[in-house]
Amino acid sequence: MNTRLNTALIPGTDRPVVIGEYPYYRADPGNWGGNLRELRSLGVDVVSFYLPWRFHETGDGEQRAFDFHGKTDPQRDVVGLIGLAAEAGLAVLVKPGPFIHAEVQLGGLPDRLCGPGHTPYRGLNGDLLTSQAKPLPSLHDPAVKEEVAAWLQAVAEQVVSPTAAPRGPVVALQLGNEGMSGDVHIAIDAQDASPAAREEFARWLSARGLADEAARTGDDLADWPSGLRLLWARWSGEAIAGLWDWISDLFPAGPARVANVPLARATGPDATIDAWAARHRALKGSRHLIGHTEWVGNPAQSPEAFATHLGEILLGDTDVLEANWGFTWDDDTFAGPRTPLFNALLALTLGSTTVSVYTACAAGTWGELIDMDPDGLRSEGVDPALHAPPYCPGAPLTEAGDHNPTSESLRLLARFLERHGAALAGSRLDRDADLLVDRALAEAGAWQREGRTVLRELTEAVHEQLRDTHCLVGLRWLDEVPQRTAQDAAETLGVLRAGHPGASTAPGELTVAAGVAAHGAVAGFVAGLVTDAPRWTSAHRRAVAITRTAPDGTRFIGVFNPTGADDRVTGADGDWAVELPAGTAALAVSQGDTLLGWLATPTAPATAAVTLSWGGEQADALRVTAS
Repeated sequence: MNTRLNTALIPGTDRPVVIGEYPYYRADPGNWGGNLRELRSLGVDVVSFYLPWRFHETGDGEQRAFDFHGKTDPQRDVVGLIGLAAEAGLAVLVKPGPFIHAEVQLGGLPDRLCGPGHTPYRGLNGDLLTSQAKPLPSLHDPAVKEEVAAWLQAVAEQVVSPTAAPRGPVVALQLGNEGMSGDVHIAIDAQDASPAAREEFARWLSARGLADEAARTGDDLADWPSGLRLLWARWSGEAIAGLWDWISDLFPAGPARVANVPLARATGPDATIDAWAARHRALKGSRHLIGHTEWVGNPAQSPEAFATHLGEILLGDTDVLEANWGFTWDDDTFAGPRTPLFNALLALTLGSTTVSVYTACAAGTWGELIDMDPDGLRSEGVDPALHAPPYCPGAPLTEAGDHNPTSESLRLLARFLERHGAALAGSRLDRDADLLVDRALAEAGAWQREGRTVLRELTEAVHEQLRDTHCLVGLRWLDEVPQRTAQDAAETLGVLRAGHPGASTAPGELTVAAGVAAHGAVAGFVAGLVTDAPRWTSAHRRAVAITRTAPDGTRFIGVFNPTGADDRVTGADGDWAVELPAGTAALAVSQGDTLLGWLATPTAPATAAVTLSWGGEQADALRVTAS
């Protein structure tokens, strides 16, 4: 679907919307109302929350039931919570899983689903998908689907139907989580290949007249021919989208259906960008709205993470559904005001119509049904102390109602979007060239085990081009390319195809072997696409600028320094300049030669501030402030 998330969540809006996660199952019900009202005052438009199945299920066997009204425990009163959200002026995004992760024991699943009575999720490589060292169930197993259906139908009937818009505040449902079980960005041979999953794959092949291939789906992976592996790469996205369809049909029409697809690692030995891209064909082609989650490093502190976000948001063309605003498991800067705002500005500048604040409230009241098994965590190499209360310690709001440093960034964003959000949402990313990428490169690259894949080299090359030559190469899939506009036609267009190297001699095209290690040809091709003069320069080639232009000529200039040293970015004609300390960002908006306003990441203690000069004068008076 091509609808953007902002208008699906807030129909009629003309600006990016702010989604704030509120884990009610970790907060005292007495704090819910005050927390929600305060989040609304900080600028949150939509409150989102997971529903942990194991928490709402009561009784055993024939006595099994679900409590969504607080009859057995006031903390289970999710229907009451939704009413409080409506009173606070918040729209609601409900996320019932079945698997939710959310640092909840077994991702919210009941214990019985992760035991010997159900088929486990086992990849083609033989590895189990686990949570706290217990095997997660295969969602293709009919017995598992029967139990899942009972849970989701209860949510549909008791929670969603009575509260759905337009009568109530529930505007959207999330289907699954990061695929179905956090599996949309895992290695291609790690995806569910349980007997039931293989049967689904065989049926998919047979429906396409591939009976011989279908007959081999039960063979060991080592015996699969390359053609069958490529078909699996394509089906892997179809498998997930098919389960989304099944879940969606259990709920009433009305609320939008969204799905969160994590960005994937594009560097290092555990890179899975090709598997992510192979699945994306079916996921973006589904009938659901696709957003992304950002758990692939910190773009404010790492050029490699910055390159990953840049390349995959360009290729995926998705809005943000989940971004870190206060978890400090391996990076304390997420609890400060600079890093979350840096990452939000990057996503907005690349075209996101949403800001995700995950989580918006640091909550610390929960019991054993939510708490993760410490022995299971230790067996997976995780220190249980990392998950001690409060959950998300750096979130903008505490359960007690106090503000953490990240609240400053949330207020800054809310003020900026109130003033300039409509123009930002209506603007277009300025690109110096466009590159159309053949998806077959990803489907083959997902199986490549030696050397850099074409997509990994491409991701690095696009960032290097932006950093070193100050030009942005836009990325699109060849099978998704829309009708080019007159503005598009003014830009260089390149095509990267899979095939025999050198097979294409057409101008602006490069053909490379799929599934073979890249050795610089792609980087060289990207470097040759841009011949125009840059719109900006950087003093030390550390920081970069990304710009957008609205139909009325309003211009947005986003500048980002993802390195550990300072830099200065200057407009090509010298009309503006930004001093960017390490790990900082800014976003300015102008009309013609006039600066309308700007905001920047807040100044950290004992560090220099971001400064903007416009027309040779300091622009402090037009800087958006939180107060």
